[in-house]
Amino acid sequence: MRFPLLLSAASLLLAGCAGVPSVNALHEPLYRAENHVSTIVVRTREATDGIAEVRVEATVGELTACGTFPPSLIPCRSNASTVAAVCTFANVKTEVTCSLPLALGPRRLVTYRATARSGKNKTASTPAVTYAGGAPLTVTTVNLPFGTITMPWETARPVIWRTDAPSSSNDRGDKIDLGLVPDADMPSYRDFTDDLDPMMRALFYTDTNAFSTWNRTWKNIFNLWAGPTGADGNGCTRTFSGAAATVRAAFDGTSILHRDTFRDCASISLGGGAGTSQTNLTDATWVFLHESGHYLFGLGDEYVGGGNFSISSPLNIYASKASCESSSLSNSLPSTQCVQIGTSGTWRNDDGQATTMEDRTLSSDWRTFSAKALGTRLSACIGGACY
Repeated sequence: MRFPLLLSAASLLLAGCAGVPSVNALHEPLYRAENHVSTIVVRTREATDGIAEVRVEATVGELTACGTFPPSLIPCRSNASTVAAVCTFANVKTEVTCSLPLALGPRRLVTYRATARSGKNKTASTPAVTYAGGAPLTVTTVNLPFGTITMPWETARPVIWRTDAPSSSNDRGDKIDLGLVPDADMPSYRDFTDDLDPMMRALFYTDTNAFSTWNRTWKNIFNLWAGPTGADGNGCTRTFSGAAATVRAAFDGTSILHRDTFRDCASISLGGGAGTSQTNLTDATWVFLHESGHYLFGLGDEYVGGGNFSISSPLNIYASKASCESSSLSNSLPSTQCVQIGTSGTWRNDDGQATTMEDRTLSSDWRTFSAKALGTRLSACIGGACY
């Protein structure tokens, strides 16, 4: 007798969701450190009642270092004002778009949110996103008891900062702060921003391959930041100097983006680490994701000849078959899937499917112990303490 009642409850739940618009918003380009027109593009659809109205609202102000001592690496905003665009539709049931162009000068900080309304007045809104544009902050004024001083300073530059209240006191404990900085081989900073845009757009928004599924699904736990020049990578050698070394302290992990050809490498870290990623590869986004598995999640390479060592939770690499089997059982994985990585004496759990820490293919995914390790980090983020 309970089964029909459960079906009825489920039907009511689904009926309550019917007619609510799906709405997504993203700014284009993601980041540009010069004067430019930034366009916030909203895409929305509601197939039952159609879309009647879309509103996108942006708050624009000056990016500052918050006037504190020492100056903040995470920016604040001052002298803000609000602009909006409203697009109306005749209850259109296919996807519609609404855009808000913004002419951004030096040191701009923008926060936006979009709301769509259906033909029956049901609404849905996007989470707030903050981003920077225009020439970056290079000096700041610091308030001291005896007066003010002006000093050279740069902040982290938000590319996608998931907040509606940009401030140095903003709690980022429930986010993974991923930093991107240019390598010394980048021809210009504009080339760096041009390269990071398609990689990050694909990884978190537009790609349709299996390898990016986790990041697209959980994109809202990531803040993306750009940093200044001063980094240099080549193979497993990475150096940070000047403002790049200072600003890097604001990130949970840092990727040095480069164009010269050398083997990419990363530290095995649970936050605070760094790696390199070549941007002009046909599978550049996959390489970026693989390397981030090292410095964000502590995962080791699972292929022969890689760095077969991990500090992830749980480990994805084991020093013996017995420890792999024991951990497999503890993590609800078949212990019979434990295999040696070549003749290295290290072991992993292999379910026979392409996995991102082993197989360089767009059809790979986070699997077995790697998937469990990402789940551990996700749980920590949801609990408010990513790192």
